[in-house]
Amino acid sequence: MAIKQAFYILVISAVIGFGLNLVRADRIPWVGQWRTLHTGEGPVKPPDPEPGDPPFVTIDQAQLEFNSGGTIFVDARDPEEFDCGTIPGSVSIPFDYLPEGALAPFFDSCFGGIPYDSRIIVFCSGDECDLSIHLARNLQAEGYTDLAIFFGGAREWERFGLPMERRVECGE
Repeated sequence: MAIKQAFYILVISAVIGFGLNLVRADRIPWVGQWRTLHTGEGPVKPPDPEPGDPPFVTIDQAQLEFNSGGTIFVDARDPEEFDCGTIPGSVSIPFDYLPEGALAPFFDSCFGGIPYDSRIIVFCSGDECDLSIHLARNLQAEGYTDLAIFFGGAREWERFGLPMERRVECGE
């Protein structure tokens, strides 16, 4: 008899729960909206990376680190491209506008004095853009130790339907 009552309570609870979910404005979807994971053999890489370059990460690794928080994403593109669309929360450090001379004070001001062992992923437009590699090398030379390069960049991020932060509307 106790098992039968437990079964009835379970069924009634499920019906009430599903019913309430149907009428709520903030309902939980029945089927999740998940993207297909990257099926490549590894991260997008330039044709000739140099020995000692920071490692390259896949779209899946970049998204995992983005969702986990604690990773600083750095956009190496020009400010206009950054404003048109970037990975949300990214720091803009345009490689083409790095100051002459000592870079340590400049990087410290960009990052707000974070520890040099903080996780940083550098990216730019995509596989036709090597600004991320050059900026990552500069960061490495200044002592940042936990660097990675997302060579697929903003273009791959957007192609996979991941959120973009846009400060201005730009033409295609």
